[in-house]
Amino acid sequence: MTDLLQCLVGLALCVFGVYRWSTLRGEHAAAAQRYVHRSVFCLGIALIVLAPAAARAVEHTIALPGLPMLMGDQLRMLAVSCLGLLAARSVRRQVITTASTLVVMVVLFSAADLQHTSGELFVDIGRRPFLAAYDTVITLFPAWHLVALVRVTLRRARQAGPGVQRIGLRLFCGGVALGVVWTAWGLDDIRLALFTGRQTDGEDTVSTVLGLVCATLVIAGGSTSAWTPLRHWWWSHRTYRALTPLWSALHREFPEIALQPPRRSIRIRQLTSRAVRFALYRRVIEIHDGLLLLRPRMETLPEPVTAAESAAAIATALDKATADSPARAPESGYRPLPPEADAEGREVGTDAEASQLAAISRSFASQALLAPRRADLPV
Repeated sequence: MTDLLQCLVGLALCVFGVYRWSTLRGEHAAAAQRYVHRSVFCLGIALIVLAPAAARAVEHTIALPGLPMLMGDQLRMLAVSCLGLLAARSVRRQVITTASTLVVMVVLFSAADLQHTSGELFVDIGRRPFLAAYDTVITLFPAWHLVALVRVTLRRARQAGPGVQRIGLRLFCGGVALGVVWTAWGLDDIRLALFTGRQTDGEDTVSTVLGLVCATLVIAGGSTSAWTPLRHWWWSHRTYRALTPLWSALHREFPEIALQPPRRSIRIRQLTSRAVRFALYRRVIEIHDGLLLLRPRMETLPEPVTAAESAAAIATALDKATADSPARAPESGYRPLPPEADAEGREVGTDAEASQLAAISRSFASQALLAPRRADLPV
């Protein structure tokens, strides 16, 4: 079960890293985020390769003891190297340093001549120093990068003003600091290599948990640019649902307000940010059209009008429309909702109109629960 969870998490990290990497491609200002998501992609593959079940499958296929360990460790070095670029290091110097480290790892791994038996990797007594040197490289290289990155991130977090950026930097710093702890966990492998000549094949439980938590914090801190669109998507979705009671009542009375027939099933493409936003503002337009048709039966309310008063007036007008009461001529210059303005006197946009209608719709739904005649309205 642990192997399956580690593979699934690694696969999720790979998908996330590729998706964010592709969406940020070509944006010069998002270079730091591209480094983060490349690192996440490499770490995801490393978790899959280092899962015990995957490691056994690779060794059974290629018949080279310790190969999954080497592959996973090199992927982790690549992940750390991508994060190291965030410390304002030269890309060329970083490439040279990383390439040299990977070559040294291969040389030490070959010199150690690992053997596999009883589910463990081991080396002969004379080759223990090579295995210990290998473990030292994969411990010191990440620690060197991560400690420097912690200092840079802390300094930037202190300089950042209150808001999403500071929160993101603190989360990212916490993930990098936990990465230092995760790296320090490799000191036990150095001790085992020197005194017993044995090496664990794949990640143990503690190392896996540290890696997953570290990746989660790094992703959360490195994806602050997606927080605002995600928050607006959630607001649009909630507002769309909040408009349902008022829209349903108006649509039942005036079916012609629907710009397109409502769908009974939800498609994946309907959940994208653009689709949800478009559906919300289409619903706002449809409600405005319904209120215009309902206006001849609505009583004029003194301003300012609260959401509860507007909902009560709409409910009364719907009762009259259902009872086929005579309609009076609409007033000239009528607007279903009074225009709101900002501090400079300019009208607000459609977001505020949607919020205003959502408040009226919630009041309308609450009043419908108390009215037996409208008790079947959706909430």
